[in-house]
Amino acid sequence: MKRILGIFALVAALLVGGTVAVQARELTKQEVKEIEKDVKKRCKQLEKAGWEPLASTTTLNYAMMKYRKYLAEDEDNRIALVGIASGRNPKIGRENAIHAGIASYASRAKAQVVGRAKSVLSNDSHNASEEEIDKFGAAYEAGVNAKMGALVKEHFTIVRTNKDGSKEFNVFMSLDESAARQVREEARRDAEERTQLEVISDMTKEFIGEPVAAEE
Repeated sequence: MKRILGIFALVAALLVGGTVAVQARELTKQEVKEIEKDVKKRCKQLEKAGWEPLASTTTLNYAMMKYRKYLAEDEDNRIALVGIASGRNPKIGRENAIHAGIASYASRAKAQVVGRAKSVLSNDSHNASEEEIDKFGAAYEAGVNAKMGALVKEHFTIVRTNKDGSKEFNVFMSLDESAARQVREEARRDAEERTQLEVISDMTKEFIGEPVAAEE
């Protein structure tokens, strides 16, 4: 009996391991080579501009390479997120940069939903106005902004010092798209409750799950 249970446990472990392997694929040598080339060029630009890792024992090239490979291993689900902020205190500056990255994501999420909703409104007859769509969009943005922080994975931070002594902080982060999609759906439902605009909420259901466009 113990032997049978042991076999079942082994099969279960293999199945779980197979699932993980599918989620994070192994990069080819050519892909790694291309990333290395791009990272080398990017790090050279950053270092020339005065950027350096914040409180890290690793080099900028190593941190950037690890980050880029992590994203590339699951391009459809691992979303890059970058935040920048100024300040003098490293802890506060880094936290503000994280918040800035999340706020930028929430702003783009709002713009995407509002833009699509207004496009639907102009093409079809809906009992809604552009002002109501803007109101719903603002509530939706606030919801995304408030909820997304728990999902953000911080990879590394770089900093540079300006001539006046102030510092700029640049945080490199990522989001899990499947989890972020759930948060956007929760934010849509919250916006519906806060604005009582069920028509607009229903209008956005079909495209709320689309990934948020990357920052240009």
